[in-house]
Amino acid sequence: MKKVFVLLVLLSFILSACAPAVQGLVALPDEARLLVLSLFTAGVTWVLLWLSMRFGVDLAGYANAIAAALAPVIITLIELGLKAIPPAFDNIVLTIIHLLVLLIGSLGAFFLFKRKAPSLR
Repeated sequence: MKKVFVLLVLLSFILSACAPAVQGLVALPDEARLLVLSLFTAGVTWVLLWLSMRFGVDLAGYANAIAAALAPVIITLIELGLKAIPPAFDNIVLTIIHLLVLLIGSLGAFFLFKRKAPSLR
């Protein structure tokens, strides 16, 4: 019985040593999480304001609660899709995610500056 136990422990160590050491892309970067959360909150707010105008009921107060409940689900689904990407492409995927965050952030800053900037004419 003792030999079988030692053999099982030794076998478990061998199997764990042969397991792949690279886990792959586990989670979205924090910048991408914030981007998804803010875009999703803006989208939910827009939809609820549209529904408020359409049906004549004020639903704008529920936007933050709905976005706070559903945004982690969206982030989890995105992370589930990222886990399907092979570990060899992690750097490329992270670079693309960072570029998307920079692009969307710079477009948002451009349109905000365009709207709020004083006229030089």
